[in-house]
Amino acid sequence: MYKFFCNILNNNYFYFDDELKKHIKVLRLNKNEIVLINYQSKFYKCKIEDFNKALIIEKLSINNEYDFNVIVAIPLIKQANFEIAIQKSVELGAKIIIPYISKYTDKSNLNIINNQKLIRLKKIILEASQQSFRNIIPELKPIMNFEELINYDCKNKILAYEKINDNKLNLISEDTLFIVGPEGGFNLEEIEQAKQKNVKIISLTKSILRSETALIYMLSRIK
Repeated sequence: MYKFFCNILNNNYFYFDDELKKHIKVLRLNKNEIVLINYQSKFYKCKIEDFNKALIIEKLSINNEYDFNVIVAIPLIKQANFEIAIQKSVELGAKIIIPYISKYTDKSNLNIINNQKLIRLKKIILEASQQSFRNIIPELKPIMNFEELINYDCKNKILAYEKINDNKLNLISEDTLFIVGPEGGFNLEEIEQAKQKNVKIISLTKSILRSETALIYMLSRIK
């Protein structure tokens, strides 16, 4: 069953914006087709009346969200890998996504979030939220630098770093900020700064992982 987010509710009907109308036409959904619509984090079973609206059949009690905040910090890496990292983060339950710049960020990646690309990234987040049956659309924060990131207001912060012997990542069941590094990794000064801010430094595997792979590994430990 197809799932959509919708923001316009009036007299028991959901009305589609232009983007959603286009999407429904592309999917070739017919009149009387049953779909699920997410409105203000609640799901409704609906019947499509035409390409403009859907009638509510019943309100559903569905909650696919963790009862704690999953926050991911993704470095500015190559565009394709960055988009994969965002998509997988959404699918695995992230509520907040923070792009960031660190010492070894490849300068050629600094323009991967501009106005046009921001539209594409938000579309990726929306589509991943619909596909994975999320109650919410995760928030994409503005770009931070590394110092801002390690000062982010979250009690539990975990940073993946390959040059450390502690590779134990316990199951996570509380508000957590997950930090993975860029292609060049972190320098020692950044690691020391992170330790001073009570960031837990861990290694993940014996091999060195891509940023997006490390992120998937870490999010797999959510309980």
